[in-house]
Amino acid sequence: MKDSINIGVVGLGGRGVGNLRLILRMDDVYVVSLCDLRKERLDRALQAMKDAGRPIPQATLDYEEMLARKDIDAICVFSGWNEHLPLCIEAMKAGKYAATEVGGANSIEQCWETVRVSERTGMPCMLLENCCYDRNE
Repeated sequence: MKDSINIGVVGLGGRGVGNLRLILRMDDVYVVSLCDLRKERLDRALQAMKDAGRPIPQATLDYEEMLARKDIDAICVFSGWNEHLPLCIEAMKAGKYAATEVGGANSIEQCWETVRVSERTGMPCMLLENCCYDRNE
């Protein structure tokens, strides 16, 4: 069991940066890579890292560059819904744990593909549904 975890965060729109700020409150979680298709979103996320007093991670527009890193244990996906499971599937194929803000499946077949990839790679994919873990629920 590790004492800490290194993660990459993909998708840095409003909810992505909001989730990043929550992650930055965790002392045993290190954000070592950020990825978004828009540089202005990367810049905003980098500012959140600075504001939290955290080390500045890799910032990339290329998801495959993030996946190639050997020091990343898990990928948190906060991108647009249509990309949630495809990005998680690629993360699992790269030997990384995957977590997605919400399911984002576009078909039953996409759900089964996620299950098959998880079983084949031994890497889990967790759905981080945001309301079922709140105090009210």
